[in-house]
Amino acid sequence: MIRELFEDDTFNAPTHRISLREIDRRAGRIRRGRAALATAAATAVVAAGFVLLPMERPGDPDVTMAQRAPAPQTVYMLAERSVATPGILDGLFYPGSEGPVQIYVNCPGFAAHAGLWIEGRLVAQGPCGPVTALTYDDHAVADRPTGDDGMVDVRVRAFPYDEGGLLTEEELLARAEEAKDYRMGVMVHVYRYPGVYSPPADCAQPLVLQRPDGTQETLKPVRCDVD
Repeated sequence: MIRELFEDDTFNAPTHRISLREIDRRAGRIRRGRAALATAAATAVVAAGFVLLPMERPGDPDVTMAQRAPAPQTVYMLAERSVATPGILDGLFYPGSEGPVQIYVNCPGFAAHAGLWIEGRLVAQGPCGPVTALTYDDHAVADRPTGDDGMVDVRVRAFPYDEGGLLTEEELLARAEEAKDYRMGVMVHVYRYPGVYSPPADCAQPLVLQRPDGTQETLKPVRCDVD
């Protein structure tokens, strides 16, 4: 402050001595100029999309820069079933009133080939393993089959995988019958579309799984490092 007064006095070359009243007057002018500059800077920061946090004082609550965590993504499981019966899964039902669904078939243990039937109609077939799932969704199906009781019947037949390729319905059933002595299981999960594999809005977004009995399970954040 005093340095600025002396610089101002040197540039303006006054012909009289500086009185205490004049020093107070000039000091007030400098303070007002600094206050105006600070106000303008704060306005520019807010306009740029930042939030100015109040300075922390003794006794004030802690102020952090942490952003609010993204809202969890909830997926709804409508039905699940796993069996150890070699290559055969029956007795899985889900309510047809839930709208479009996605179905995932896994075959723990080893690579296999599976067929998926909905209300007695073969709708999908393909590889089925511990990691690679046979998937089916009916969001583009206008007429979704439903039983008289409002439930949808799901049936799966699986057998050890060999050369691959599409088979007829008769071939699928025959191969599954031939493999009935193999020790292999089948797991099926039915989700309300778009299901558990839909991309999250944010890589840190938690995934909440709601099961048919109403219980919930929070899963680890979905990875986004794979395109």
